Amino acid sequence: MSAEYRFKIVMLGDGAVGKTALTTRFTQDHFETDYKRTIGSDFAVKRLEVEERNANVTLQVWDLAGQKRFEIVRQSFYRGARGGLLVYDVTRRRTFMNLETWKKEAYENVGKEIPLVIVANKVDLEDSRVVTTEEGKTYAEGQGFLYAESSALTGKNVEEAYKKLCMAMIDTSKEQKDSKTMI
Repeated sequence: MSAEYRFKIVMLGDGAVGKTALTTRFTQDHFETDYKRTIGSDFAVKRLEVEERNANVTLQVWDLAGQKRFEIVRQSFYRGARGGLLVYDVTRRRTFMNLETWKKEAYENVGKEIPLVIVANKVDLEDSRVVTTEEGKTYAEGQGFLYAESSALTGKNVEEAYKKLCMAMIDTSKEQKDSKTMI
């Protein structure tokens, strides 16, 4: 019998890095060519089988607006989040440089450290790429985060990024449960 989990996660990163596109590709398996800017937040739900952990996970995915002017609005949407995808656009170095700010915002608003996966998005735009795989991996490893490269356009590694996060949240959940039973 599989374990059942329900997790709220947040999509983090600068505006136009592809958070909404990744969420849509993951939850609806299609790519929208005419995106509207996210105002405040939006959310979607998807059930996922995580065979590696013998678990079924229901994810509530909160897509948070990345523009600075929505910072105050975003704060309340972090409540209850158990993990997040920290997304940057491989064709825009500034979005990579801002990952640290997003990490701090998440930890401050959640009130603790949560599992995060660094997602290098738009890898289909290889000719325009300015942030290398090595840079992304090095940053992720230095922070103790998992790393994934994806393309919402092609669907490459989109589900894998969410699965990595699910596995990390399941592991964290089990560790917290184990530490409580030891007390």
